[in-house]
Amino acid sequence: MFSRQQLKHAAALTEEDLKEIRKCRRPYNRLGFAYQVAFVRLFNRFPRQQPFEVVEELANFSAAQLGFDVGLLEFYRKRQPTISEHQETITRYLRLRHFGNAETVQLEKFVFKESWHLEQTAALKAQAAEFLKEQRILEPAEFRVIRIVGEQRARAREHIFRRIADEVPKHLAVTLDDLLVVSPDENVSRLQTTKANPSKPSADATLRLLGKLKAIEATGALGVDLSWLSGNYQRALFHQLRKSSAARLRELAEPRRRAALVCFLWQSYRDAVDQAVT
Repeated sequence: MFSRQQLKHAAALTEEDLKEIRKCRRPYNRLGFAYQVAFVRLFNRFPRQQPFEVVEELANFSAAQLGFDVGLLEFYRKRQPTISEHQETITRYLRLRHFGNAETVQLEKFVFKESWHLEQTAALKAQAAEFLKEQRILEPAEFRVIRIVGEQRARAREHIFRRIADEVPKHLAVTLDDLLVVSPDENVSRLQTTKANPSKPSADATLRLLGKLKAIEATGALGVDLSWLSGNYQRALFHQLRKSSAARLRELAEPRRRAALVCFLWQSYRDAVDQAVT
């Protein structure tokens, strides 16, 4: 559903549009052309042809602007050759580009760069759609965008994990692995102990937080430079690790495990400082 304001903002016909529309001789062709112009501006793609895709509220809005009966669209939707011809004309008129090989490479580079800041697939898809619209590139089938987002997100993650892991010195690598070990005289790993936070403010709670800060400092993880990695991405890794058990983390590939542990310790340190001050 679109509001009237959304339709006016994205699908209102301009004087230039009306000049182009008047080149069509029959009323139903004019309405169909106008509808496709509005559709591509709203969705950055053309309506599907088999059968012809009609968004009722958009059709009504387009018909109202021309002073036509929306029922004329029924004649237009049966004229597949005309629909295809109009789509090519509109592509040239609006200076749009079809999604080809060059555009694929362009989108891949953009999504890879964005994946350094955003971790969630839905957010990356939204950014990809906005990028295509800004570049006047018609949006391809959804599965193609999903595939590109998935591939570039995976590439970026591996690159990030490898870069962090490469900055971890050997002594810190040993310390990080030790966090996942459950000692014979303990019930949980050191990592699980680090996850715990006092639930209520008190003198004892403050002392525990100060002890936690010292323990994190002692690991040496704060010596790993993460200034190049966005805070959003660091927090995403932090939350993923919080939900994972030590056993699950031990199964991860080494670069990913070390990157997640370093981000977790950094974010835990910040959170503990904030909580202690509060």
